[in-house]
Amino acid sequence: MKKVQGRLIMASHSIGEAQDIPLRSLEALRTADLLIFEEDRGARSALKSAGIHRDYLRYSEHDQKQSLEILTESLRAGKTAVYMSDQGCPGLADPGREIVRVAVREKAEIRVVPGPSSLTAAIAACPFDMAEFHFCGFAPRENEAREKKLMEWDALGVPLALMDTPYRLAALLESCQKVFGENHMATLALDLSGPEETIWNDSLRAIQNGTKDLGKLNFVLILDAGTGRRSLPLGRPAATNRVHATQKPTARSPGKWRRR
Repeated sequence: MKKVQGRLIMASHSIGEAQDIPLRSLEALRTADLLIFEEDRGARSALKSAGIHRDYLRYSEHDQKQSLEILTESLRAGKTAVYMSDQGCPGLADPGREIVRVAVREKAEIRVVPGPSSLTAAIAACPFDMAEFHFCGFAPRENEAREKKLMEWDALGVPLALMDTPYRLAALLESCQKVFGENHMATLALDLSGPEETIWNDSLRAIQNGTKDLGKLNFVLILDAGTGRRSLPLGRPAATNRVHATQKPTARSPGKWRRR
């Protein structure tokens, strides 16, 4: 008897605005046999958007082993499983890679529902030459290790794209200034497609000074090319480099552009 082939769907989530979740992701959530989510918060928002209430597996640090075992059994039985990270397109700086490995090992069909990505959204608002760049992901937590790694990345001579948890933004900016210099140009994309969406194209020093009083927001930081070449001249006035993805200033802060 021919073995029934299971299917894994790597489905994209929204990154801030709930209505940005792909329609195909919503349909997959409604029809799949097994749902796996990275986090409960992302699961609740996705299921709400799909208009359904369903059981699901959580693929967190403490639940990975059990979730992978259930996934393996489901794929072997020819069932369809959906994996969705807490934000954006899965597989980038999230734990979903092992889920794909299981599907490959079990010779399951793999489908992808492409959708929002904070990385590609940040690149869209970045003025640097991004024909080549290096995705660094999360830098080390400790200052010394972080700065050592930044020096290694600097030697690549291409723009660098970094992510981290919101509460480490200030420390990351400080380390970048030590390695690249205060006047090094960068793009900081904050809360993309969220209510506080703001995009900075400025020097590291200006970005750090301008973000001191902001709340803890998800971000992508893109550093212009380091050793060897840069795609923008340094030292531009801050007023010409700061861009906000909004429509009009608020009355509370006339000079700051906000989403409405």
